[in-house]
Order: sequence, then structure tokens, then C-alpha cells
Amino acid sequence: MMPADTTPLFYCGDELQAIKLARLQAAFAGRGLDALLLLKHDAVRYVTGFYAKGYRPFIEFEYAALVPAAGLPVLGTALAGEERRARLRSRAGDVRRLPGVRDWGRALGAWLADHRLERARVGFDILPQFMHADLMAVHPGLRLVDASAIWTQATAVKHPLEIALLRDALGIAEEGLRAAVAALRPGVTEIEVSAAAEYEMRRRGSEMNPFIPVVASGVNAAVWERVATDRVIGSGEMVILDFGCVVRGYTGDVARTVAAGDPTAAQRRLYRAAHLALQEAIDAVRPGVACGAIDSLVRRVIKEEGLESALAPWAVGHQLGYGLHGAPVLGPGVADLLEVGMVVNIEPALYTPDDPAVGGVELEDTVVVTPAAGERLTRFPYDVRLLA
Repeated sequence: MMPADTTPLFYCGDELQAIKLARLQAAFAGRGLDALLLLKHDAVRYVTGFYAKGYRPFIEFEYAALVPAAGLPVLGTALAGEERRARLRSRAGDVRRLPGVRDWGRALGAWLADHRLERARVGFDILPQFMHADLMAVHPGLRLVDASAIWTQATAVKHPLEIALLRDALGIAEEGLRAAVAALRPGVTEIEVSAAAEYEMRRRGSEMNPFIPVVASGVNAAVWERVATDRVIGSGEMVILDFGCVVRGYTGDVARTVAAGDPTAAQRRLYRAAHLALQEAIDAVRPGVACGAIDSLVRRVIKEEGLESALAPWAVGHQLGYGLHGAPVLGPGVADLLEVGMVVNIEPALYTPDDPAVGGVELEDTVVVTPAAGERLTRFPYDVRLLA
């Protein structure tokens, strides 16, 4: 009989897992917390290494983790039979079966009592009102604190092992992008192009799509549709391609816009403005620069190009790491300073809902902050026809 494999699925390795847990415990200890209660799937996976039912990017209350100030976390699951897998393939110190979600408050209260945390200051990432009420009924002296912002402190600066995994993930995402460009031509559907990219990324080792792949052509690019549809790509249209993949929990995210045929002067103008803003933003990345300053720079360049009304109103970038987008974002007024080891995505996006014939453009590159400047981690070429 072969011994059971106890390695967690798509695991980052014991060394990095220990680093992540210690970093998180240091962060919440610095905020005066005695423990941390986590219900989001990605957070549970982060602290236990356990692949929580496919690491789905939406909220269902099926798992919980209690992270003490020192030592390994407790992992709980409400799914029948799941605790056996969790005991085998997690790095939790203890695995417990949870009851139906309406009774979680009392069950989690028992966890706290077992760790003598009845009157402690316990942070949480998300907590429904009924669970909060039940926990307080069980332990009236308990202090429950919203600690969702703790992830910024714990995850914004990446360890070199994390940066290596991000390089791998970005490389796979770029191969998906390469497959999409090869499949793209007038007469094929957006879904066909997306399928080519998804297949290539999975073939090369991506565990999942962290977000719905984007293939937006023509009018879909002009109104910024965020999915691939059955729309047939037409000649002369700009096509936005935005793909992501996940490698051992770490996300690759890259976007390009390409022309299906010969672009118009208006399309070239839109594309060149986004490209110019992206290059200037990448050049501005260095330690000590405010995140909001990168956003302001992009907006200034686009305004100087006379396309201010076409710039997407959301932030021009975000952190990249475990899971998908992280804080701090590169958005208006964000005062957080870039630090060595941060990894940021910069993605100027322009679209023309009032002129669908032009379409839209998104260009997205990833940059790691080094002691001297920013090092670009993505190297996929831009469309020379749109830069001409």
C-alpha cells in the first residue's frame, strides 16, 4: 500500500508557508490582537496551506481558521468528509468539523475557549452579524475587531520566494496571452480566443483562473465588457485581452490590446496615449513614491494627450501577490509609499462608449520595487501596428 501524499495541493513549500504565517502573526501582534479569525477561502488557504475547495474567489461560509499569537492555526470545515482531506493535506495544527453555518458562532466560541481567548482581542477578516452576536453571547468579554486591513501590512512587501512564484505565474499568463494573439483574427469569437489562452495556461501549470478572462472586441471594448462573449471579432477592431493564472497561490495578471486588421488613426491615438502613460508610470516606480502619485502621473499624461474623458475612472493599478488584487492600490489620493519588495500592476485603460467604432485599450505590466527603481517582470510585446 502506497503511503498517502500529505503535501497540500499546489503548495508553496514549508519554508514559505512558515514565513507567511510568522509575518501575519507579527502583523496582528503589532496591532494589539491576541488572535485572528479568518473565514475567507483565500485567507484560510494562506495560513494553513490547505486548498479550500478549489480556492474559489467568492464568499461561501464553509471554512474557518483561527490563528493564535504563536503556533499553528486551527482549521475548520463544515463540508461533510472534508476534514479528512484537511488533516491529510494542510499545515494546520488542528482540524475540526464545523456545524451548519447558523451555529458557527457557538462553535467558534468553543475554539476561543480552548485557547483561553474568551476575553481576548480577536481580529476578523469578515464576520456576519449573526456570528458576531452569537460569539458575544457566548463570551461577553470578548473584543472583536475588524482586522481586514491587516493583509496590507502582512502581504504588500513580498519575500524573494514569493517574487519567484510571481515570475513563474506571470510567465504562464504571458504564454496564455501569446496563444490568444495567435488565435485572434477577424471571424473568430471572443470565446474562442479566450479558450486558446485558458487551455495554454492550464497546460503550463496554472491551477485556476483568478478572474473571468477578458476578451473584449469592438463595441465590447468601447463599453468595457469584462468577459469573453460569443461576439464575432470584426476586421479593424481593437481587442482587449486580460488574462490571469495562479501558481501555488500566487497570481499572474497581464493585459494587452491588439488590432484585428489595420487600425484607424483614432485607435492609434488611443493606444499610444495608454502606452505613453504606462511607460512613464513604470519609470516613476521607486521606493518612497506615493501610490497616489503613480495614479496622478497616468492621469496627467492622458490629460496632456487630450483623452482625459476616455480614461477609466478606477485606480490605475494594484498590488499583485497571493490571491488577486491587494492593497494599497495605485489610486487617487492613496498616501501609502512604495517599498522595496512590493509588486504592482500598472494598467492604464481607455475606452470610448460614445464612439464604439474606436473601441478601447488596456495595457498592463507588472513591476517589482527594487532599491533603485522598478524592475518590469512582464515582457510581452506591444502591438507595433497600434504604435505606428
